[in-house]
Amino acid sequence: MIEITKALPCDTEEIFAIYSSLNGTPGCTWNEEYPTLEFVRHDIGERNSLYKLTENGVIIAAAYLGDFEETERPECFDKSIKRLGEFSRVGVRREYQRKGYAERLLRFLLKEAVNLGYDGLVLLVAAENFGAMALYEKIGFRRVGEGVMYDTHWFFYEIMLKRCAND
Repeated sequence: MIEITKALPCDTEEIFAIYSSLNGTPGCTWNEEYPTLEFVRHDIGERNSLYKLTENGVIIAAAYLGDFEETERPECFDKSIKRLGEFSRVGVRREYQRKGYAERLLRFLLKEAVNLGYDGLVLLVAAENFGAMALYEKIGFRRVGEGVMYDTHWFFYEIMLKRCAND
């Protein structure tokens, strides 16, 4: 049985282990310096914005959905988006990759973002992370720019969120 819920403090070590296992994989910019155990703790504790997808009690994937974290908003992002959220730190256990788990988690989070009042979401994708780009485009994100941040070449993606008329 697959469930998607917010991650709990007791999930911290398991999610961090998933993130750490992805260091050095093709397209992944993560390393020993990012994301750290402190990022996971902060996303779960202070932000309450880390979600997990579990199957039969095992955490398969995790992703952050929350306020846009960067101190500076890139010019390419749509200025009409008043409440800007983001996806980041999306990770799937290696043995479960390319089986639809990330798509399922992110589609759930798109609906959750609307419920949380976001007008749009953005994300950064490393220019060599072709699999991630294909997934994000499949679920409706569009590439709006590119740039260098943290010594990495990124493509910037966004999606406008539709709210119900009676909201």
